[in-house]
Amino acid sequence: MAISEILVVVEVQEIFDAAQFESYRAQARQQLMARGGLLLARGGELFEGSPPLAQSVLVQCWPSEDAFRAWQESEDYAPLLKLRTEAARLRITIVPAAS
Repeated sequence: MAISEILVVVEVQEIFDAAQFESYRAQARQQLMARGGLLLARGGELFEGSPPLAQSVLVQCWPSEDAFRAWQESEDYAPLLKLRTEAARLRITIVPAAS
């Protein structure tokens, strides 16, 4: 079975605590890179359509969905997940990379 790259699109919909969210982002980025993920883009500006774009959009690339899910379910990520849910509301979408 071939390993298929995925893209993960993270939409920051609402931030409850900016300082706490910034702490989460810094730590999550370190873990993401250590586990084989790559941050491709951050920010975004709505070009067309509605509803309005989330506050911010991040696009990550992962070697596989299993790698991404393993990170999200890891003991290392558990404290960050708690921090994230207290600091912000996100929407996360997994998109298979085009072949």
